[in-house]
Amino acid sequence: MKLLIIGASGFIGNATLDYFSKKYTVTGIDAIGNVEKNILQINGFKEVEELISKNKFDVIINCAGSSNVLQSFNDPALDFELNTMLVQQILDAIRKHLPAAKLINLSSAAVYGNPISLPVKETDPTHPLSPYGLHKLLSEQLISNYCNFYGLQGLSVRIFSAYGPQLNRQFFYDLYIKFNSGKEYIELTGTGKESRDFIFISDIVEAFDVLIRKGKFTGEIYNLSSGEESFIDTTAGLFAAICDYKGEIRFNQQQFEGYPLNWKAATDKINALGFSPKIKLDDGLNTYFNSVKNNQV
Repeated sequence: MKLLIIGASGFIGNATLDYFSKKYTVTGIDAIGNVEKNILQINGFKEVEELISKNKFDVIINCAGSSNVLQSFNDPALDFELNTMLVQQILDAIRKHLPAAKLINLSSAAVYGNPISLPVKETDPTHPLSPYGLHKLLSEQLISNYCNFYGLQGLSVRIFSAYGPQLNRQFFYDLYIKFNSGKEYIELTGTGKESRDFIFISDIVEAFDVLIRKGKFTGEIYNLSSGEESFIDTTAGLFAAICDYKGEIRFNQQQFEGYPLNWKAATDKINALGFSPKIKLDDGLNTYFNSVKNNQV
């Protein structure tokens, strides 16, 4: 099997490259190349289309795009280009050159906004709270339409709160930095009663493997998460213990623009294909702590 991973230098893309390189023939591409990782540097979409036209890839996994919610408010045009327009370009290149290929597109739980009930199902209403969430939703609709119009094979994966080694940003990395600041207390945004559904990176890439073999590529949508609701105050306390932080954790009672309050995903659909996450949150956080600590040293 031949795979093309677009956005192979990013957090999920790089883990996907490492995982599938042990099983299949894999080509990784990104705007930032990496010779050691065999990631080709691509300058513009014409080079991507040329690669698709000259290679008989069986599967294309699109891990490219932006995941910066706040930036999507400041520059919605750029976010649209990265999260929607790129998907349309990929679909059209597949339509013209490789219509038998399967496409897995990385979407986001941000399409839901604040769910009307938990756990949130793939069939529940979508009410994005940010341009980022809207643009991910549009990318899903593009894939569904191209499957209907042209008979292409594609699906979207709504990933919830991903974490793991090599993710040097977002919630747990920020916590790690604050816990090692030497301060008697740290302050976090929110009330602490917000919740997320965290999923470890190794579980994400194993889910991709299951989807390639058993997923429905007719514009289908799959939630990808642990299926467990984790409240931020409890989770921060758990990670504080792992980091050996003895100080106080305070919450400023404010909210980030564009972020939902509570998340827990219904995962019956992907579980029915044979996928179940293996990494519990406390084990994942211990692994993450050791990876960040070693990188810092």
